Amino acid sequence: MPSTSITFRQPAHLGCTAIWPTSRLRGCVRGTMPSALHWDLTPISIGSGGFMAQTNINGIRMRYDDVGQGPALLLLHAFPLSAAMWQPQVEALQDQFRLIVPDLRGFGGTDAPPGTYPMDEMADDLAALLDFLGIEQAALCGLSMGGYIAMAFLRHYPSRVRALILADTRAGADSDEARAAREANARLAESAGPTAIADKMIPGLVAPYATKAVRDTLRSLILANTPEGIAGALRGMAVRPDSTAGLCDMSVPTLVIV
Repeated sequence: MPSTSITFRQPAHLGCTAIWPTSRLRGCVRGTMPSALHWDLTPISIGSGGFMAQTNINGIRMRYDDVGQGPALLLLHAFPLSAAMWQPQVEALQDQFRLIVPDLRGFGGTDAPPGTYPMDEMADDLAALLDFLGIEQAALCGLSMGGYIAMAFLRHYPSRVRALILADTRAGADSDEARAAREANARLAESAGPTAIADKMIPGLVAPYATKAVRDTLRSLILANTPEGIAGALRGMAVRPDSTAGLCDMSVPTLVIV
């Protein structure tokens, strides 16, 4: 099946949320062309979801949601949030897909061990989770950091990827300036905690006219994380390899949202 790709301009700044409405996920996951998608730009609200299960994999306790029936779709959250950011998508898609929605290493209810979290290691976590759940192949949807992890998963486990959605992410490695900025933020998290990270990041996550409710929800998701988890992910993103060359070899249906 040939890959498909389409670009949206700035869908992350619709004022309400940085999450793209669920109706636009279905075309890629089902392997159809983007023309099958719906194009309304109605913003959605971020929900706060509960979690149904946890398991021990790769030396950590991972918390995740596993709901719905149908083709498996793995939803990978952005930094520095958690699986709860996907609640609107879960509510809309659970009748069509089996949704696997983990708190990634260091976030939400998943353990946050000390040290750096390379994207390759986080991809290994996901492979182990799919093994535990008896899922051989899944579509992956990654937002921002989740996209980095999805690309790492594709590099290491290409036969397990049924389709790919890359949202507000990029294939290139960090520049020297970007790595320095991530290290500065990691040290800020370690010295001043998640509150300082929330204060610094939220203005860049949503549009200036975003509602107070959305800002408050983002803050609550960030504050639920630990300094160790935030710092570990920042340092892991800083050392991720360049995935650009691998884009030419992608053979799965792919949707790119920018």
